[in-house]
Amino acid sequence: MAQAERVAVSLPKDIVQRVEQVRDHLGFNRSKFYQIALKAYLEEFPGEEDKKLARLYKEIEEADQKLLHDFRQQSYRHLPPYQK
Repeated sequence: MAQAERVAVSLPKDIVQRVEQVRDHLGFNRSKFYQIALKAYLEEFPGEEDKKLARLYKEIEEADQKLLHDFRQQSYRHLPPYQK
């Protein structure tokens, strides 16, 4: 790890006990365990680029729905007449 910063946090004892059990079972030291756990947790939250992309897709979807609605109302007028 190129850069590291020490962080002090207070956790409930039951959580610390569970963490100790799991990290010991996995063979990780505390720092490594918390790094992995926090990274996995943070990956659940989208970054700014992901948010921008989601907004763009939403705009495209809304435009597509509007076009579909408008086209649907006009399309039957342009169909050839039904012939037997």
